[in-house]
Amino acid sequence: MPAVPAITTVETIGALLFALAVLHTFSTRYFEQLAETKTAHSGLWHLLGEVETVFGFWALLLLVFMAFAQGWGAASHYLDSRRFVEPM
Repeated sequence: MPAVPAITTVETIGALLFALAVLHTFSTRYFEQLAETKTAHSGLWHLLGEVETVFGFWALLLLVFMAFAQGWGAASHYLDSRRFVEPM
């Protein structure tokens, strides 16, 4: 039976951030309501209420975490190894 590879800290944090991103996606209406009712920081609440920016926001947090945990070179290599082609 082959050995199961150990789960790294970056994978664990990545899974946690992904779960938060999914939760955030379903909470965008709440952020939109905050933008309408709370004038302080309404631009930030509006931005966090945009579904299109949710995963970009959480991906940025993952990249920053990777840079601190593994160094900027590893984070940059990971980013360069991804394909950002949108399906047609």
